Amino acid sequence: MSSTTARSRPTAIGSKPRLLLIGAGHAHLHLLHQSSLLSRFDVTLVDPGAFWYSGLASGVLAGDHSPATDRIDPATLCLGRGVALVRARLCGLNTDVRQALLSNGTSLAFDRLGLNLGSAPVLRSSDDEASGDSAASLPGDKQTHWQIKPIPHLVRLRRSLERRFQRRQSVSVEILGAGASGVEIACAIEALGRHHQLAAGALTIRLRHRGSGPLPEAPARARRYLLAALERRGILVVDSHHDRHLPASDIVDATGLGPPRGLEKFGLPTIDGRGIAIDPSLKVQGTDGVFASGDCAALIDHPLPRLGVHGVRQGPVLARNLIASLDPQTSLTSYRPPARALSIVNLGHGEALALYGNAWWGGRLASRLKRHLDLSFMQRTRSLR
Repeated sequence: MSSTTARSRPTAIGSKPRLLLIGAGHAHLHLLHQSSLLSRFDVTLVDPGAFWYSGLASGVLAGDHSPATDRIDPATLCLGRGVALVRARLCGLNTDVRQALLSNGTSLAFDRLGLNLGSAPVLRSSDDEASGDSAASLPGDKQTHWQIKPIPHLVRLRRSLERRFQRRQSVSVEILGAGASGVEIACAIEALGRHHQLAAGALTIRLRHRGSGPLPEAPARARRYLLAALERRGILVVDSHHDRHLPASDIVDATGLGPPRGLEKFGLPTIDGRGIAIDPSLKVQGTDGVFASGDCAALIDHPLPRLGVHGVRQGPVLARNLIASLDPQTSLTSYRPPARALSIVNLGHGEALALYGNAWWGGRLASRLKRHLDLSFMQRTRSLR
């Protein structure tokens, strides 16, 4: 556990308790329009940049949306709501004296703390590369590696591809990982290339999996639908265990997301590979007044996939429990994950594949539903009404 040199000052008598929110994720953005919570706390939000919504990321890469459509500046949400914004990252934490050390060299005291730190790409080991999750470079060319998080990486990938498309240069892209993210990235790049009217053979896209095929958790018929859609788009689906590597100008790593790296330095209990250990109330195990939500948090007895729906649904629970924590006689509410959640995979060109448990459907209706849900979410979050 890292500590700061200055001691935390106790809350003055008659003043509001200090709520420190680290990270502008789904759950914390929800708190910013909860007047009942804002009236009870002196709130500070700490975040280095902007909120980017993963649901629109593939549409931005495909050229269907501008980057601005996918971006929300937390400053616009804090303004007029009595919420202070600090542009920084969390560097250290001392829960004994209730103080957080920030990347700008300052420290902030708190009475309640929320952690909403998001996710990060899983680092691949040398064994992964040896087993086939790598691609050969084009002779004489510089190979570029891309991560899918944070989302601004995909904005830079789009701009890099567009420059080469405009110059009519040949591009070959190898996407590592054929889960939902890998499939969306492959389809988005193909859609971007078609928008630029590339000549036949100017763009090669390979979607590489490790023996289980694209979307291995989806129903069999949905997977057949997906394979047909990928074939229509000319996207090559290759098995890392059997297919030889071919030269690639760009490699996109979509092999998976995990908790942010370096969580252990905060001295909080963690679950290996999953994140900060929390109980059903979203309270960090063994702490008083420290909560975590979203992809950085791990329910102790209920592993969850990294889906934005959980961060969204945890927001109301977090708001209620922060208020309830002010009264020792009030019980905290439990977050109950849904048994199944709707997932819509963007296939580009106005087509998508919707999955809901064992049910699925594909086509333009799924795409229109995804667009409506995503844009409605961003509109609600921006307005905070």
